[in-house]
Amino acid sequence: MHVCSLRLSHFRNYQSAEVEFHPQLNLFLGSNAQGKTNVLEAIYCLSTTRSFRAAVDDEMIQFDEEAGAIESVLQREEGQERIRLEMRKSKPKTLLVNGKKQKKLSSLLGRLPAVVFSPDDLFLVKGGPSLRRRYLDAMMFQMDAGYLSHLQQYDRALKQRNSLLRKRVVNLESQLDIWDLPLAEHGAAIMKRRFEISAKLSEFAGEALKDLTGGMEKFEVRYEPSLSVMATEVFIKEKMLEALVKARREEIARGISILGPHRDDLGLWVNGQMLRKFGSQGQQRTGALALKLAQLSILAEGCHTAPLVLFDDVMAELDEKRQAFFLNRLQQGGQAFLTGTTAVDFAAASSKARIFRVEAGQVHMTQEGPVKLSAAV
Repeated sequence: MHVCSLRLSHFRNYQSAEVEFHPQLNLFLGSNAQGKTNVLEAIYCLSTTRSFRAAVDDEMIQFDEEAGAIESVLQREEGQERIRLEMRKSKPKTLLVNGKKQKKLSSLLGRLPAVVFSPDDLFLVKGGPSLRRRYLDAMMFQMDAGYLSHLQQYDRALKQRNSLLRKRVVNLESQLDIWDLPLAEHGAAIMKRRFEISAKLSEFAGEALKDLTGGMEKFEVRYEPSLSVMATEVFIKEKMLEALVKARREEIARGISILGPHRDDLGLWVNGQMLRKFGSQGQQRTGALALKLAQLSILAEGCHTAPLVLFDDVMAELDEKRQAFFLNRLQQGGQAFLTGTTAVDFAAASSKARIFRVEAGQVHMTQEGPVKLSAAV
């Protein structure tokens, strides 16, 4: 499976653009702020229905426009498929597959799994727990539609519960009881799945870091929930209900829910030390890359197809050895899209590629074939 083409309309700085891709490797070169990352963002939207950087959908619509669209032709085993995602300001997105409007955006998930590598990945290690939860969720809902449903229902129950706690309404405890049940039911399902995927993450990320460091460092990923999940989903649900009752007085005093998967974290350890606190900048960056490589492996296994690789301006931050390592891994995987400012960063590439020059919201193909330095780029 691969992306044949991409058409943008009033998306970010693109008034109108159409690009035909190589089935393996695509390189987008140009100065900063010209629109390279916007191409990757559009592809990721077609994969997950959401941006990997915009807080709200309106940010993706071109300035002074009321609507925008992303459209792509996919080549699948059973034939071609046309996907179109339409955005209007302050309104939900609309999904069309082969011209037919879909009832749910979530029907797109899993069709086109993707992983983004970006300079911001360092915050996976250095940042707060919410970034690591988002990383887990972005991986899980591409493989498991049930996980997304549990996450949506849990968020709904959590918002209702927190609203009651903030307002301190009459008969507060009896009203909290109503929302405790869905919170525990969906929370247990989320925590059980996160626990299981964290074990896989530890395995795959450990292997990736071993390859990146020549076996010098041992990486461990530990799931850190707000209560024990070493049991069945039913048992976790019962334990969470008990814990919510015990925490009732503290939650009322603080005006917020203090237990559940919205408080989860991932512990990242290298050679027995906490990476966030004691790792060097280089170790933290390599650890973040190992997490993303693990995500690639897990999605390939869970979606039964090689994920798209979106590599946003990361090559310049890697030494020559790691550049060669990543480009070699890319050749073993699915279709890849990479951005950078100069072809020098991709000199180690040996697979067939299509090279594009991006400038002021315009994309032009400059080379197709083995990646090499040339006057054209």
